[in-house]
Amino acid sequence: MRGENFMKQWLVVEVRLSGELKESVSNFLMEQGATGIEELEGDGEWQRLRTYFKQEGKEKAVLYSLHRYLNERKKIRPEIPGTHVKTTTLPEQDWGENWKRFFKPVQVTSKFVVKPPWARVRLKRGQIPIDITPGMAFGTGTHATTILCIQALEESLKKKGLSVLDVGTGSGILSIIAAKLGAQEVWGIDVDGVAVENARENLEKNHVSDIVKIRKGSIALLHRKFNVVIANIDLKSLRKMRNPLLGRLKHRGSLILSGILEEDKERIRRHYLETGLLRWIKETQKGEWVCLTFKGK
Repeated sequence: MRGENFMKQWLVVEVRLSGELKESVSNFLMEQGATGIEELEGDGEWQRLRTYFKQEGKEKAVLYSLHRYLNERKKIRPEIPGTHVKTTTLPEQDWGENWKRFFKPVQVTSKFVVKPPWARVRLKRGQIPIDITPGMAFGTGTHATTILCIQALEESLKKKGLSVLDVGTGSGILSIIAAKLGAQEVWGIDVDGVAVENARENLEKNHVSDIVKIRKGSIALLHRKFNVVIANIDLKSLRKMRNPLLGRLKHRGSLILSGILEEDKERIRRHYLETGLLRWIKETQKGEWVCLTFKGK
C-alpha cells in the first residue's frame, strides 16, 4: 500500500482578476465551500485571490461553476478585463503552513486585535488580543463581513450579562468576541464538524470555554431564546432561515445579519421587516459587504 495515494489533497485555486470583481468573486468562492480567501500581491489594476477546496470528488463541479460565474459577470460588465484561473494540488500536511504565511495580526476594531497564536503584538492600552488558529473554517477576522459583525456586537453588547447565539460560528471568532464583551452565555452552532472542532480549540486558547458552548448541527437543535442573535452566513441561508432566526430572538432582542453584498441588502431587509416582528436599526458597510441590525418588537 502506498501511503501517498491515501493522503488527503487540497485543490488550490488562484484567480487573477480586476479589483472591481474581488468582493463578488470572493463571496462566490465562499458559497462554493472555500476555506477562506487569501489576497495575494496584485499587479497594477489586477488583483489575485487564492483559496483551497478539499478534494473529495466535487472539484470539477466547483471549477465549472466558477468559470460559468466569471463568464456571466463578463456579460454583465463587458468593460471589465477578463480573468484567469490557475489550479494546483497541495498535500494536507502543507495546508496549514500556507495559511500561516498569509494570516497576520489584524486590528478589527479599536478594542480587538485578531492574531494567530504564534504571533506577538504590542497592544495599546485597553486592547484585547483574540487568538485564532487558522483551521479549515471561515472566520479569521480578516474578512469584511467578520469585521462588520464584530463592530455590530460591540454596539449590541454594551450592557453586560446578555445571552448570544452565533449561527454558522465557523472558527468561533464571533462567539469569543461576544464573551470578551461581557456576554453571560454564548452558544455557537455550525453544521460543519471541522468548523466545530476548530472553534472549540479557539475557545480554549482564549479562555472562554466556561462561557461559550459550541454545538454541531442546525438551529433547530436549540429550543430557547437569546438577547442577541447573529448570523454571518450566505445570502441563500439568510433567506431560508428567517423564521428560525426570529424564533430564537428574545423580546426586543438584537438580530445581526451579514454575508450580504450591497446589491442584495434591500431584498434581505424587506424580507425580514415584512414579518412585522422587527424594527430597523442600522446598516454598516465595508467595501461591497453589508451588515444589517434589527431589533425585535
